[in-house]
Amino acid sequence: MRETFPEDQVAVVTGGPDVGEAFAGLPFDHLMFAGSASVARAVMRAASANLAPVTFELGGKSPAIVDRSCSPVRAARSIAYGKLSNAGQNCVAPDYALVHESSVDVFVAAFEAATRAAYPAGAADEAYSAIISQRHYDRLVALIEDARLKGAKVLEIGAAPGTASARRLPPTLIVGATPDMRVMQEEILGPVLPIFAYQAIENAIACVNARPRPLALYVFSDDRGVVRQVLDRTTSGNATVNDCGMVAHQREESFLALSHARGVFIQSRWSRAGVLRAPFGRLTGFALDVLLR
Repeated sequence: MRETFPEDQVAVVTGGPDVGEAFAGLPFDHLMFAGSASVARAVMRAASANLAPVTFELGGKSPAIVDRSCSPVRAARSIAYGKLSNAGQNCVAPDYALVHESSVDVFVAAFEAATRAAYPAGAADEAYSAIISQRHYDRLVALIEDARLKGAKVLEIGAAPGTASARRLPPTLIVGATPDMRVMQEEILGPVLPIFAYQAIENAIACVNARPRPLALYVFSDDRGVVRQVLDRTTSGNATVNDCGMVAHQREESFLALSHARGVFIQSRWSRAGVLRAPFGRLTGFALDVLLR
């Protein structure tokens, strides 16, 4: 990278929370942070000492709503791609699926088929990612076990011997997820997909709104009325209809978010604003009458 950009333009600094806190406390013109809400609060506190503006792109439990009007097979293929890219370790991965109760079995079978097609060797497939750290791997396993103990059906897809030591967690479906399970309370950031069955679209919307606002929301439906209802009654960083994978800051919006627009006014030789300056006379009164009419 140094061959392309000088260090005062582009640089990579690695480290733990202490490095992050020190970095956020530097007098930058603008800071952008992608990560968790808890760390974002610390970043904002550190940046406030310099009154530095901060742009956040935070995670959260990004839902995928599968309406009964949409083919569960088509939805499962897209969600499998979005969920398993980098083994779910990306900020816009679908965190959980809200599937109409009539479509759950077909959705589960289609997700399994799509996963096996994408990663024939399962967790050992060379295209499949490892979990970034042992700490995170252990956390994901604990989420799965908590759901299992609370009655969920856990379906591991493509589990392979010896992959645990390489932190290769197989794609895992948690069928029959309930709100009391940790996997429905914490952001997952891994190849684990809880499936929550719902009866009516109002129930799915209520489930989304019962949690903090997500970075991304996905709705799969061939009913424009349902799509409109979901988009009107929920709030998220961005929303995608019938596909997965768009973040909140892209294209022109990113440029505007990270730019400072400075207004510049150049007065011409002849200024009509002078009639509104003291001392006030009849011309001032006439100008005010015109402006307030």
